[in-house]
This record gives sequence, structure tokens and C-alpha cells, in this order.
Amino acid sequence: MKGKIGTFQAILLVFSAIFPTAIVVLPVIIGKYLEQDSPLAVIFSGLIGLGIAWLIGTVIKATGGAPFLEWVGNKISPVFAVLIGIFLLQYYLDLTTNILRVYVNFIKDNVLPSTPTVITAVIIMLVTLYMINRGIEAISRINSIVNLILLTVFPLYIWGLTKHINLHRLLPIFDHSAASLALASLTPIGWMSEVSVLLFIAPYLKFPQKSTFIGVIGICLVTLAMFVEIFMTLVVFGPQYMKDIAYPIFSTISIIQVGRFIENLDVLFISYWTMSVYMKIAIFMFATVQCFKQTFRIRNDKPYTVALSIAVITECLYTWREPEKLNIFNEEGRIIVFLLFNILLPLGVLLWTRIKEPVIKRKEYKT
Repeated sequence: MKGKIGTFQAILLVFSAIFPTAIVVLPVIIGKYLEQDSPLAVIFSGLIGLGIAWLIGTVIKATGGAPFLEWVGNKISPVFAVLIGIFLLQYYLDLTTNILRVYVNFIKDNVLPSTPTVITAVIIMLVTLYMINRGIEAISRINSIVNLILLTVFPLYIWGLTKHINLHRLLPIFDHSAASLALASLTPIGWMSEVSVLLFIAPYLKFPQKSTFIGVIGICLVTLAMFVEIFMTLVVFGPQYMKDIAYPIFSTISIIQVGRFIENLDVLFISYWTMSVYMKIAIFMFATVQCFKQTFRIRNDKPYTVALSIAVITECLYTWREPEKLNIFNEEGRIIVFLLFNILLPLGVLLWTRIKEPVIKRKEYKT
């Protein structure tokens, strides 16, 4: 795990840390509140996401690319570092579980309805363990290749839907209140805050001082992709369709047919999405292992990686058995967790170190 990641690879890691689950979870939630005004929530949450990316980049610049929890221990207190490390470990374990369960539910509903959930979850985690064992540099290289598929699909997606577009489905514009916009934006803002995973990837960046740029460009790419997907779904099928269908992008892309040489584009997109979710699970499982390693100062993390994977599988199978409860938590409860661990915690640590530094300098001057 000593390989270094280039800036472009890091941007794509940020993109893959947010987009794969956002594309299936967020459209239904946003459409529920804003209907034809749904693109406004994507733009608003993207702007807030840029601020979060700036915050995370500022923290990484302050660390100088050092491991986050080690830096907190040196700057504030080793005990405090262990304490927040334990909370962050629980957060990343739960988040990885959530991603795994969303993927397992999709596979169960659309691909392998007769396969036991435990078999699906175990196979996914075995593949994830293999990727983590190869290191974050290998994960970033594979992730770059996976995103090339999306680069191929997206222009075909827009071109293929052109003949189905009806702009009248966007009317009336600005028909919803500011309160509806705020409610619709809360969950997307939470997803944008996943850019904070950079805190545990930063030690492996070639240029950690560019973390703000990496986070900002990553958020811009996610915002653009989400905007295009929601906009195209609205102008092709209308707002009611987006509220009622669990996976609107797969339905939208399935109608594309250009002549006789471009059809069944949904198969290509599902292939991309399947691989991208593997990437997202690998990224957050890597962050989980790094958090555990930094919290308890472990050098050989391989035995613990297996144990953490078993914990993720167990929670996936027994905590989120009912998809309805998972959907409700993602819509209403997840934002609080995101706000606490992805925004308030880094902000609090940064402010504490900024306040503490002048005090230390004054003491050193008196000495």
C-alpha cells in the first residue's frame, strides 16, 4: 500500500466514492420533494459540496499529507485521537455496510433473485478484499479504467434520448418553495460530503497539497453527472415517473436505440455501475482499514482487514434486512451522520488546532 496516486486518479476516486450509490438512491428522494424542479436540488447540493471539499482540502493541507489521526494525536491529544478514531471507525464500518446492502438489494431485485443474500454479500466482499490487498494505487488504476466506460456511455445516453425529449415536462419552473428545495437538498448534501474520504487517502497522494483541487473537481463531476441524469429522466418520462420508479436511470437508458447498431445500452451501463460499486466498496473499506490502523497504531493490518470484512457482512445481513427501513434511514437519518462525521468533526478539529497553535507559540516565546 505504498504506491502514490496521481491527481487525476484521485479525482476519479472522489467521483467513484459518491456517484455509484447517489445515482440510484438520490433521484427518487429528490423527486419526491421537487418533482420537475429536481435539478435545482442537484445544483444547490453541488455548491454546498464545493464548500465541504474546500474544508477537507484545508484540513489535509494542515496535516501536510500525514495520516489524519496521527496528526490529530500530535496536535491535540493522543487520547482524543483514539476517541474520534473509534467513532470514525464505527462510521466507516456502517457506511461500507450501507453501500454493500444497496448493491446486494439491487442484485437481488434485478439480477439474481434466487441467490441467497449471504452468498452475494460474501462474494462481493471477497473481491473487495482482493482489491484492498493489492493497495490503493491498484484500486485507483482499475477505477480509472472503469470510469472510461462511463465516458463512453454518457454521450450515447444523451444522444440516444434526444428524440424522446419533451421540455414541456419541466413546466411549471420554480413551482416549489424554498422549504421543499432545502428538504430535497439535505440527502444529496450528505452524499457530497463523502468527499471526506480523502482524509484517509491523502497519505497516498503524490501531491496532497492539491487535495482541495481534487475534491472540488470530483464534486463538480458528480454534480454534472447527477444533473444530466435527473434532467434527462424528467424531460423523457416526467416528474411522476421519477418518484415512482426505484431505479429511474436504468429504465431511462433501456429505451435507447439508435438504428440497429446501438441498442440494449442498459447492459453496458449496468456493467459500468456494477464495477463502480465494487470500486466504492473498496474505497470505503480501505478507509475503514486505514482508520483502524491509525486509531490502534497497527502495522500489519491484513488479519484485521478480514475481521473488519466479517463485521461488515454480519451487519449487512442482520441490520438492514428490510429494504424499506434502509431507504427511510438513507432519506431521513443518514444526513445527521454525514453532517457529524464528514463536516462538523473535520471543522471542529481544524478550528481547535488553529486556536491552539497561537497559544503554543506564545508559550514557546515566553520560554
